[in-house]
Amino acid sequence: MNQYDKNFKEEAVKLVLDLDRPVRKVAQELGIHENTLYKWIRQYKEHKGDAFPGSGNQRTEDEEIKRLKKIIDDLQEENAILKKATGHLRKAPEIIYEFIYQHRFKFRVQKMCRVLEVSRSGYYAWLKRPESDRKRRDKYLLKKIREIHKDSRGTYGSPRITRVLQKQGVRCSPKRVARLMRENGIVAKTKRRFKATTNSKHNYPVAGNLLNQDFNVDRPNNVWVADITYIPTNEGWLYLATIQDLFNRKIVGWAMDKTMTRKLVLGALRQAHRRYRPQAGLIHHSDRGSQYASYEYQQALKDYHMVPSMSRKGNCYDNACMESFFGTLKQELIYGIRFRTRAEARQAIFEYIEVFYNRSRLHSALGYMSPVEYEQLFSQTAA
Repeated sequence: MNQYDKNFKEEAVKLVLDLDRPVRKVAQELGIHENTLYKWIRQYKEHKGDAFPGSGNQRTEDEEIKRLKKIIDDLQEENAILKKATGHLRKAPEIIYEFIYQHRFKFRVQKMCRVLEVSRSGYYAWLKRPESDRKRRDKYLLKKIREIHKDSRGTYGSPRITRVLQKQGVRCSPKRVARLMRENGIVAKTKRRFKATTNSKHNYPVAGNLLNQDFNVDRPNNVWVADITYIPTNEGWLYLATIQDLFNRKIVGWAMDKTMTRKLVLGALRQAHRRYRPQAGLIHHSDRGSQYASYEYQQALKDYHMVPSMSRKGNCYDNACMESFFGTLKQELIYGIRFRTRAEARQAIFEYIEVFYNRSRLHSALGYMSPVEYEQLFSQTAA
């Protein structure tokens, strides 16, 4: 039975209170009972920081300001239309009409016709023409593709979207999905280079590399990998320590703080152990950073009957799965966002890990299943 720490409970409650989301939906997404979440909310309201112990009216603008604002809004709308329609400019009217139809709820039809230099009468005449079966099918597929792309937070490319469609019983080919995405400007977020954070220049003893880049594991809670990364905010860095189960790529433990200390990594380890209670002999792999090589952390591994393993000096490939997770996290959540506060970043990262990454995001290494789905399939097969 899972045991949830103070950080997990507080972030779960904030998903309901700060984001005004339904208790039932949040509980379902986090895999906890609805009554449990109600209890946490009640405790949080009663005790706030001690819970879970061990616009004033807008001033009316004058007419000139309203007129100028309307001009600015019109220019911004025209600019947005041109950005969206870059690939459709100077193409056949039918292609432009298709663009206008697809964006009719986002922009005004009259404005799009004027900016893209086609007549409104021609557009409305095009609307009345009968559609071919293939065109109707493409329109249906495009709607489904947009929904899946949105649900994936803009992270899925055509291979994963094709897999989701097929899981939903929609017949389609990867080439068709890729074509519709390309023609409509639907793209996945791209990765950037990842930078390591830990410092291996210390005098602590280091463990040998037991994994030797063999990341194939046949059961859960057999091999865990750990690492630290950082997230920029307007208040300064927020450091994130995570522990991942190599079997299903699930993040089993995490901790966040404004400093990168032994306390940070110990928090992630204790959370993971509290929630999953692995049997003795689990291999714990990390880099040679001072936080992981410290006496306190190594003692914790002994207390939990875990076997330490460490990457070779300066070899990021020895912990490639953890590096890959951080790259995915930054690609899909962090890049393009500037968090105002560490609390804002904490909330976003908590939801990404516990709601999206662990329970929804498809992993190619897992046969395009989510970590929880893969874990459940293993349990059913082993039973």
